[in-house]
Amino acid sequence: MKPDTVAAKAQSACSAQCIQAKFPAMAKAGFYDQVKQFFSGIFNTDNWPPRWHCGTWSEFHGWLYIFSDLLIAVSYFAIPLLLIVLLTKRKDIPFPRILWLFVAFIILCGCTHLIDAGIFWWPAYRLSALLRLITGIVSVMAVYTLYRIMPVVLSLRTVEQLEKEINERKVAEDKLAASEFLLMEAGRMGKFGGWELDLITDKVTWSKAIYDIHELPYDFDLSFYDATSYYPQPYYNAIINAINECKKSGKGYDLELQIITAKKNKIWVRTYGEPLFDGQGQPFKLRGVFMDIDKYKLNEISLNKTVEMVTQNNQQLKNFTHILSHNIRNHASNISLVSSLVDEEALDEDTADLFSKIKRISVSLNTTLDDLSQAIKIKDEALESETLHFKTVLDHILGVIGSDMAIHRVTIHEDFAVETIRFPGIYMESILMNLVSNAIKYRRDDIEPQIELKTYKDKNGATVLECTDNGLGIDLKLHAKKVFGLYKTFHDRKDAHGVGLFLTKTQVESQGGKITVESEPNKGSTFKIIFNEEN
Repeated sequence: MKPDTVAAKAQSACSAQCIQAKFPAMAKAGFYDQVKQFFSGIFNTDNWPPRWHCGTWSEFHGWLYIFSDLLIAVSYFAIPLLLIVLLTKRKDIPFPRILWLFVAFIILCGCTHLIDAGIFWWPAYRLSALLRLITGIVSVMAVYTLYRIMPVVLSLRTVEQLEKEINERKVAEDKLAASEFLLMEAGRMGKFGGWELDLITDKVTWSKAIYDIHELPYDFDLSFYDATSYYPQPYYNAIINAINECKKSGKGYDLELQIITAKKNKIWVRTYGEPLFDGQGQPFKLRGVFMDIDKYKLNEISLNKTVEMVTQNNQQLKNFTHILSHNIRNHASNISLVSSLVDEEALDEDTADLFSKIKRISVSLNTTLDDLSQAIKIKDEALESETLHFKTVLDHILGVIGSDMAIHRVTIHEDFAVETIRFPGIYMESILMNLVSNAIKYRRDDIEPQIELKTYKDKNGATVLECTDNGLGIDLKLHAKKVFGLYKTFHDRKDAHGVGLFLTKTQVESQGGKITVESEPNKGSTFKIIFNEEN
């Protein structure tokens, strides 16, 4: 088509037909007639020329317009096609209704561009107007729907937030997996696991460790596993009563029972359970722990039998000791009594000498029996502790041995930082008496005796009584293991019997305490008594 021909026809059509004929005729008709005429002639193109003939179009300008509209229309048709494929393939796409609305809107937009390109040959302006109206309505609906869901869309997490959450969840899952692995390994090694009982459905759930304890495969159907088959009497009644009481009162239970495994092995287990409550406060589940304690229970039973046997043997030994002591004391008393009836002056010299030796042996035997009896009595009797003042007990002792101290010019230094102690009074007097008497007895002749008595708290918070002297001392390299032995003496003195320290140690240990010694020859000794007031 030539440009001059197009221009001429356009001038003729637009001026004569469009202005003079069209507008005056429509102006004379009413609105209803206009609407009726519009829809009755929706496809009528008699009143308009093709767009090539309306205005001044060059070929380049016209085809550029047409090509652009077609390109836009093709894109508009392709976009909804892809959206339809996406919506049909993915049912979990959010906001599907708005997407379908956009599909309709984009298709209508494509249709307006397509018909706009066709008007260059087919001037269907009425159809184009109707199509644009429909497109406008759909576009308004899309805008309104998008406005309604905009707060929801804005509340959605961003890609960065989702990536961060995914990473955090992955880290949490890794930690959870590691914790689960450690828990399963701990359960496997420690032979304990968790269980759950649904009180509504009676469904039982076990962890793998409990299957191992029962020696069952992991895929075993627990609905076919009868409790009476692995809980022998009386343990079956005990567990049933515990579960019923737990349902009724809501209190948990903790039992040690015996079970028979699937391989007919009888083992000891410990089961612990507690209820879970619903919104109405009614228990609907029981949860707990199941543990294999067979090894420890058998050791406990064996230990109890051993303790019982030792206790029985100890009691028999004590009875034997008392009987032996009583019988020997009777014989010794008889010997002493017979000895007192003999008239030594009527004996000849040799017989008198022999009788004198027998008499000394009798006295020594009675003394030994008295010492042994006192030691046995200390171990057997449980004396009540009382609150004692160290100063008061010491003053009482000094009143007894004051003359002996004055003769030997003994000086006592007191430093009772801890003033009182919970201890049997008779034992405390005996302990202080033995410690002070030994310090005086085993004094050095070249210096005046010095005795230091002090009390304090050690690093563990225990009360310590310390007695230090400057006497002869003890060679601990030779006698360390004999210091507190019965009848053990370390100096050549006639009044040394080796009983005092033995009794002191026995009295201290009977109350859960401990006694130690530090000593060097000719440098004195230090005895430390660590009390156990909790005992």
